[in-house]
Amino acid sequence: MLSKMKSACGGRKVIVSLFTCLLFTTCSFSENTGASFLKIGIGARPVGLGSAFTAIANDVTAINWNPGGLSQLTQRQISAMHSQWVVDSNLDYIGFASPLKSGVFGGSVIVLSQGEMEGRDENRQQTASFGASDMAVTFSFSKNLLLSNKRFIGLGANLKIIQQKIESEQATGVAVDLGALYHFPALPFTAGLSIQNLGPQMKFISEGYNLPLTVATGLGYNIGGVTIALDLKQQVYENQTIVSIGTEFLPINTLALRAGYLSTNPVISSANDVSGLGAGFGVKLFGTQTDYSFVPYGVLGNTHRVSFSAKF
Repeated sequence: MLSKMKSACGGRKVIVSLFTCLLFTTCSFSENTGASFLKIGIGARPVGLGSAFTAIANDVTAINWNPGGLSQLTQRQISAMHSQWVVDSNLDYIGFASPLKSGVFGGSVIVLSQGEMEGRDENRQQTASFGASDMAVTFSFSKNLLLSNKRFIGLGANLKIIQQKIESEQATGVAVDLGALYHFPALPFTAGLSIQNLGPQMKFISEGYNLPLTVATGLGYNIGGVTIALDLKQQVYENQTIVSIGTEFLPINTLALRAGYLSTNPVISSANDVSGLGAGFGVKLFGTQTDYSFVPYGVLGNTHRVSFSAKF
């Protein structure tokens, strides 16, 4: 993989860390896809649920999980998240959604940034340091479609603009997300379907790569203060299936406790670690909500997410 990085950057810079290569270049766990930052979970609440959010998707982060769920919003919402991601990188997010007569409109920005990194030339001599970053800007629309009396389905779509930068080189691409969320009449169940990162190849200098196309299905159950969710995700080009399950419990109206499990890639997990387990909590006060989640990633280290959201 590092040899690919050297070729992509014209041999001028070599990133010392393999995992930085995984995050910021066309490299990934598969040779067929890039822009791996698009697979990172957004929002402390969904991640605390083990990333099982396809059939829940009832807040502004639905933009990034299932745009069909955005149709459930009845108030304007704004949300922001910060995470100290792996390999000394930072993941930041802001999202906004507003219900209108014609449907729910929304947008979000995701930025994965890396501080200065050591550069070396073809002879392994140290050169000037450089930076790298990934960004995705998303525009979203969702609307409820009435199927019959008391039966409706939420449909949504995203247009996503993607940019990856390493030093002075960059790649730009576009993608579409499609989503649907169905409410079972008279039952506390929902079902969701989301197709993410559907678009043409991106090209970094002279090398093309596929976006991480993912098809996700999910089931949700909510009664009283208990929510249970199950997701099944298929990463098409990687030919990898991911199963996740999560639960949320509200002992009181202002406090939410969460736990979940996400099946992990064997590259970053082992039989002796707890990769895939996640937990978190949320506190609601005066129309605002603060969420926290913790997820260990084996040899890559632990990740913490803090989100803040408000309705108005």
